Amino acid sequence: MTNPIVLVHGAWHGGWCFEHVIGPLRHEGFDVHAVDLPLNGSAGDITAARASIEQRPGAIVLGHSYGGFVITHATVGLDVGHLVYLAALMPDEEDDLGTRIQASPPATALNDAMVVGDDGRVGINPDLAVSAFYDDCKPEHARAAVARLRSQLLDGFPSLESTPPWQQVPTTYVICQGDRALHPELQREFAKQASSVLEWEGAHSPFLAQPQRVIDLLKALAS
Repeated sequence: MTNPIVLVHGAWHGGWCFEHVIGPLRHEGFDVHAVDLPLNGSAGDITAARASIEQRPGAIVLGHSYGGFVITHATVGLDVGHLVYLAALMPDEEDDLGTRIQASPPATALNDAMVVGDDGRVGINPDLAVSAFYDDCKPEHARAAVARLRSQLLDGFPSLESTPPWQQVPTTYVICQGDRALHPELQREFAKQASSVLEWEGAHSPFLAQPQRVIDLLKALAS
């Protein structure tokens, strides 16, 4: 009997970004679900993730990048088997994430790529997206990913008002050493809160650049 697996993507992405992970895991019989966040504000994203996780007791829950913020809020009080923070935000109780990010070394490739629209939504300049997210991916995978990026409403990072789930649930943090979207030094600060830490070479999107590593980690945790 294996644990179900729930995957929560980061900003501007969708559940599609895990397609190279989901297929092989399902082929081996794992119950895997990738959440599609609405990206219309943090409250809606947390609600969407929580609804999916709640339906899968004991799940291994992975959050990538912004998805780490989402799963921290979404899993409060739920039956979760293990949390995985993949190059992810990992807030503590009453943490001011905006201040922590501002105080960290800048992830200049992402900062340069962000574009604010007339409607207040934030998108990614497609000409700069590869540098920010996919500079170690196969060119065809990077092009396909860039074409599917969405804009989103960034309404800040509401503080967590309860004990973070990672204090009570076994937690793995994966640091991406070549990340140009979330600085590796900030990732290392978050990783101090986890019960186990891995460091992988490569950039921000290992589910595209080195999916077998993500698959192997999830299989080991879910088995």
